[in-house]
Amino acid sequence: MKVWRLALEGVKALALHKAKTILMALGTTIGIGALTVILCISAGTDQKIKSQVARFGARAIMILPGHGGMSRALGGSTAKAQLTLVDSKVIADQIEGLEGVGSMAVLFGMSIKAGAAQTKTHVDGIEESWHRLWDWPVQSGQPIVQQDIESLARVCLLGTSVKKELFGATDPVGADILIGNVHFKVQGVLASRGITGSAHDRDHRVVIPITTAMRRLSKQKNLASIRVKVKPGYNLARTADAIADLLYQRHNIDPNIEKFLTVITTDALVKRFKGVSDAVSRLLIALTGLSLLVGGLVLMNIMLVSVAERQPEIGLRRALGANRGNIFTQFLSEAIGVNFIGLVFGWSIGFIVVLFLSRFTTIPVAPSNIIFLLGGVFSTTVGLVFGVQPARRAANLDPVEALR
Repeated sequence: MKVWRLALEGVKALALHKAKTILMALGTTIGIGALTVILCISAGTDQKIKSQVARFGARAIMILPGHGGMSRALGGSTAKAQLTLVDSKVIADQIEGLEGVGSMAVLFGMSIKAGAAQTKTHVDGIEESWHRLWDWPVQSGQPIVQQDIESLARVCLLGTSVKKELFGATDPVGADILIGNVHFKVQGVLASRGITGSAHDRDHRVVIPITTAMRRLSKQKNLASIRVKVKPGYNLARTADAIADLLYQRHNIDPNIEKFLTVITTDALVKRFKGVSDAVSRLLIALTGLSLLVGGLVLMNIMLVSVAERQPEIGLRRALGANRGNIFTQFLSEAIGVNFIGLVFGWSIGFIVVLFLSRFTTIPVAPSNIIFLLGGVFSTTVGLVFGVQPARRAANLDPVEALR
C-alpha cells in the first residue's frame, strides 16, 4: 500500500511538469510506435508468404529448364537446356514416392479472339494431372481429361480475367474462340486464383491440352516446367535431389560444369522467403531498440536535471520523515510512469500508421499479439534501467544541503 502511495505521488509530480514529461516520453513513443509498425508488417509478410506457398502447393517440386524466366529470377542457370515429355515420363517411372507428375508447355503472347472482343495472353498446355497437382478445379464446365490429350482436342479452359474480357458476364462454355489462327471450343472456366505478390494476374491465362499446344499451335518439343507432388512420408529435399541427378544423367551433363536445371521445392521457398523476412525484421527491431536506448538516455538526463531543480522538495520530504527508500521509489515510479505514457502513445501512433498502410498501400500488415508483450517489456526495462541513476541520486541527497 505504501509503495502504491509513493507511485501515485510520482505520477502527480509528472502531471505538474507536463513539458518535461512529454519530452521524456517522446523517445519511448517513437520507439514503441516504430516497433508496432514493424511487427505488424512482419506478421503481414508472414501471412503473405504462407499464402504464396499455399498457392505453390504442399509437398510440391517444380523442375524448370535453366533458361526459364522463373529459373533466372530464383538464381537458376541460363544454359539452353530442354525438358521433354520423355523426361516427365522417366521421372514418373523411376522416382519413388511420387503422388503425381505433370508437364506443362507455355506459349506466350498468343492472340485470343471471341467475335469482336480480343486480348493477348499466354496459353498453357497441360496434362490431365494439372488440375490435381495444382489443386486448380474448374468453376464451370469440364476440365481437361486424358481423352483430350490423346486426341489433340481443340478445347480450352479460360481464366476468369480472360473470360471477363472476351465474354463479360455471359457464360462462355460451348462458345468458339480463336487462339492464333486455330479454332477452339471453350470447355470450361477455371476457378479464380487472384493476383500474386508480384502483381501477376494468375487468372489471365488460357489452358489447352499439352499435345494440342505442342503439335497444333506450335512445333515446340521442349517443356516450360515439370511439376511433381510427393507422397506424405517421403523427404521432399531428397526426392528433389534424386530427380535432379536422374535428369543430369539422362542429358549426360555434369552438374559441376553446367547447371542447366532449377529444382524448386515448397520447403526451399518457405526457407528463402522466411529468411529474407526474418533478417529484415531483426534489423528493424535492432534499430527500434537503438531508438529506445536514445530515448532512455534522454529520460535519464532530463530526470537528473529535474532532481537538481527539485532539491528543496526532496529535502522537505526527508525532513518530514521520508527515508531514502521512499525517495528512490517515488523517482523510479516517475521514470516507469513516463515510459508507460510513451508506451500508450506509441501503440496509438503505431496502430494509426498500420491502419493507414492497410487502407492506402499494398504493404502487407496483420495484427500481432507479441506487440503488447514486447512493447510492455521494452518500456518497463527502459524505465527501470535509466530511471535508477536519477532515483539513486535523489535518494542520496543530504536533506540539510537540499533545504539550503
